[in-house]
Amino acid sequence: MASNRNKTRSLRATNVLLVVLFMLTNSVFSQEKIEAIGKYDIWNLPDLQVYPGIYKPNWESLKKYEVPDWFREAKLGIWSHWNPQSVPEAGGWYARWMYIEGDRRYKHCIENYGHPSEFGYKDICAMWTCDQWNPDAFLKMAVDAGGKYFVALANHHDNYDSWNSTYQPWNSVNIGPKKDIIAIWKAAAEKHGLPFGVSVHASPARTWGQFMPHYFGRDKKGKYKEIPYDAATVTFEDGKGTLWEGLDPKDLYGFPHDKELDANQSPFANQFMWRVDDLLKYNPDLLYFDESVGVNGWVDLGVKMGFGHLAPQIAANYYNKSMAMNNGKQIAVLNMKAVGGKANSLYTIEEAEIVANSLVKDSEKKIEGQIEPYPFQTDDAIGPWFINKERLRYKDAKWVIHTLINNVSKNGNLLLSIPQRAQGNVDPEAIKICKNIGEWMRINGEGIYGSRPFEVFKSNVGNYYFTRKGGYIYMFCLEWPESKNIEIPELKQGGATIGNITKIELLGTRNEISFKQNEEILNIQLPKNRPNEIAAVFKIRQDKIWVNDDDPGMYYYGWVHKVNRNKKEFNNDIHESYIRGERFSCSFEGTSVDLIANTSPDMGKLIVLIDRQLYDTVDLSKQASCGVQQIVFSSEKLPFGKHKIEVINATNKLVAIDALIIK
Repeated sequence: MASNRNKTRSLRATNVLLVVLFMLTNSVFSQEKIEAIGKYDIWNLPDLQVYPGIYKPNWESLKKYEVPDWFREAKLGIWSHWNPQSVPEAGGWYARWMYIEGDRRYKHCIENYGHPSEFGYKDICAMWTCDQWNPDAFLKMAVDAGGKYFVALANHHDNYDSWNSTYQPWNSVNIGPKKDIIAIWKAAAEKHGLPFGVSVHASPARTWGQFMPHYFGRDKKGKYKEIPYDAATVTFEDGKGTLWEGLDPKDLYGFPHDKELDANQSPFANQFMWRVDDLLKYNPDLLYFDESVGVNGWVDLGVKMGFGHLAPQIAANYYNKSMAMNNGKQIAVLNMKAVGGKANSLYTIEEAEIVANSLVKDSEKKIEGQIEPYPFQTDDAIGPWFINKERLRYKDAKWVIHTLINNVSKNGNLLLSIPQRAQGNVDPEAIKICKNIGEWMRINGEGIYGSRPFEVFKSNVGNYYFTRKGGYIYMFCLEWPESKNIEIPELKQGGATIGNITKIELLGTRNEISFKQNEEILNIQLPKNRPNEIAAVFKIRQDKIWVNDDDPGMYYYGWVHKVNRNKKEFNNDIHESYIRGERFSCSFEGTSVDLIANTSPDMGKLIVLIDRQLYDTVDLSKQASCGVQQIVFSSEKLPFGKHKIEVINATNKLVAIDALIIK
């Protein structure tokens, strides 16, 4: 592979010299263009070094990462999945399928533009003028829909960058709209107070493996039989007098190669790493990759998917650089796919658990089947990823809200794509859907934003989902029953997480709801009329108001979160540590704090500090009783006000934290 890379680099270096000589002998090319083209040989860059900081490019170092509060509180993000492939309005992956004989997009290309031997993707890039794009209106629509963060597509598998890209001349400043799309999106997001993210799809396996080989193909039959497509014949010189003058097609199309070769070892891979690093100059709060985090198990269109050794380098570089740009604060969210589960791309379940604690797992159009120990994100859209005007169908607000509830109840976020037309405008139907989502969220969003999963995500007796926040349980009724009451066994008296229910409200109404609770069920008397056609939300107050180990404000350095164990732990979850020095902290306001933990003869010791003063060393193996939900530490009375409790694993034995009681 090294010899192939050297050959490619040599070819590229020779090509650059020829280009410069040609430009020098043709006065139509300015000195600025000569300098711009000659500044970087993007196919022959040195290896990218990880930005210095606390994170090293290995998963053991990265597992101390903790998902920032803004992402856990947000729950709903809005996504602009839009680039030059939108121009034909003929569906996704147009840059690939237009080069595959017989495909409907190949036929569309011939009927509308010409044969790919004469008209290629380079020409479509020039047609993306964005002349109906209103970023401020799009962001207002996102806010009105209840979105709490915004993500813009930075590049897709087509290899075109939608920013002022240092290492890819085929970008939105040089060709097409002649604008820095990402910079404009970021400014609009900041204006509307939304965290800003970018999505990267031009990964080596996708672009080098799935797209580029087809650019160098040819028809097998018909009028254009054996005539090479444009990538194999077009040169830098051919751009003279065209809209792509001054750009080298090889920088967009790459070089002929076998798609079976390891894409992560290709000359494209290192260029890709530099482009990702260049994108960090916009200081994104979120960095998304449409790619598997590992190297194993994700096969797509004959190409072995996955980042392999690139993923930990990307993570460490992003986290360190983000902290340096944000006064040492960890605000960065990194999304990658195929961590654990059916499409696991890692070698072992143990490795998957470490990686899940090192980033935010992302899944496309897939909701997890149970409560996840760490936050995750599901991507979906109210229509297609790229508009196909002949097959355009929109999903309604009810579908969006039900998908959101399903995700949030399991510890997830929803990143929702709103399709844009070729030049940036949004269909009135899509705008209406966003408005309907926002109307529901304004009434019922308190059970969504900032929430955490309940001990179970869904009732066994009906289509009722749960979240919890601030001492309340929120029950989402997705289907309104025909009976006059509903009986919920999960909210019975004396459970592991709730005590006595004291009050029930129905959001959007002023009336309290009648109920009866016993040791078997909670019986809720339903009002005569359903208040909301999308989903009704019951707000349930109860008296066991503990701070759960996964509630907002609970911070861990290296601990492992365990869920769904059914061991009667508070909220059916626990944080465990096996390594001396791993630390937990929580700031609180009150006059005392109790620590709830598991105890057993095999467990280790905890050091407890309050306001940085040593208070106690707790031996979990020598408590008065063994089991779950044990009060293992109680502080003395403190002056009323703000305080901070810190708990440190004092041994290399198992220790656990379940909850706090703050008074």
